[in-house]
Amino acid sequence: MKVQLTAAATLISSVFFPIAANAEDVTLRFSNWLPPTHLLSTEVIEPWAEQIEEVTEGRVNVQILSGLGSPESHYNLVKNGVADLAFSVDGYTSDRFVLPYAMRLPFLADDSTTASVAYWRTYKELLEQYNEFGDVKVMGLWTFGPGNIHTTEREITSLEDFEGLRIRVSSDIVKDIVETLGGSPMFAPASEVYELISRGVVDGASFNYDSITSFRIDDSLNYVLDIPGGLYRETHYIIMNQRNWDALEPRDQEAIMEVSGEALAILAGNAWDRNDAIAKERLIEQGYTITVPDEAFLQEIETELSVLAEDWKERVAPMGVDGQLVIDTFKEHIEQAEQELN
Repeated sequence: MKVQLTAAATLISSVFFPIAANAEDVTLRFSNWLPPTHLLSTEVIEPWAEQIEEVTEGRVNVQILSGLGSPESHYNLVKNGVADLAFSVDGYTSDRFVLPYAMRLPFLADDSTTASVAYWRTYKELLEQYNEFGDVKVMGLWTFGPGNIHTTEREITSLEDFEGLRIRVSSDIVKDIVETLGGSPMFAPASEVYELISRGVVDGASFNYDSITSFRIDDSLNYVLDIPGGLYRETHYIIMNQRNWDALEPRDQEAIMEVSGEALAILAGNAWDRNDAIAKERLIEQGYTITVPDEAFLQEIETELSVLAEDWKERVAPMGVDGQLVIDTFKEHIEQAEQELN
């Protein structure tokens, strides 16, 4: 198995040479900016790389490299051929990826797996035609588990409790949610949250459960407002350089897509769900306060946040996109996936 963790510096002499068509053995370079211990590294990217080698009978291998740039740069790294494959988060470059916002809206899915399958199916059915990914090959799409607002000192039991809260956010959807509910959003990478909390710069952060423990901030946060269906979910992608995809033998393209697309969505969704459940149980054991809003409070939140979908539909209308159709289709695919996978 040729999955390797290699320093970016060793790549300089080779990154600009595309793979050869019909080569007996092909090595694809995957730029991974995540820590090697992150669940997406160990339970998604590495197993997927192993599957590629297996289904192509060793003709195609994936070499995993330490990140060749910042997370938001990885689309361009792949497009320009600096890397053959990469993972990133749509919300980090929300000016490029406008359509996935619908998959990040509140209250839509209680788990990652069904939302991930629904995202892939909605992309293939409706979103792909708008070509937001441009000149790269989309290998897989998924969402992480339900994301919510975690806080240090203040338990959120009413809309008034949001007022003035300084919350670390990760993308446009979380910024919009925090502002609409009365808080003050602050963009920062997950790796900086511990320091921001310890310095008193923020009062909380937006995360799914696993991220609280995997980034080791479970000792700094004490409360979470746990919204059925999640306040949001981030959308992720794996892409491949189009020229290098086209250079692969047709039999290998077909084999690779058998373990990509929806299969990759299920692999990633299962990993998120499994680790979210473990993290939630651990937090409960540590005395973490999990607040589930009562019906009246939940209705207030839903009313406040209903503007997000309306604003997004207006934003995509000039693109020729029927926003309501996208949202309805995503919901339908969630229901179908729940029936098929549960």
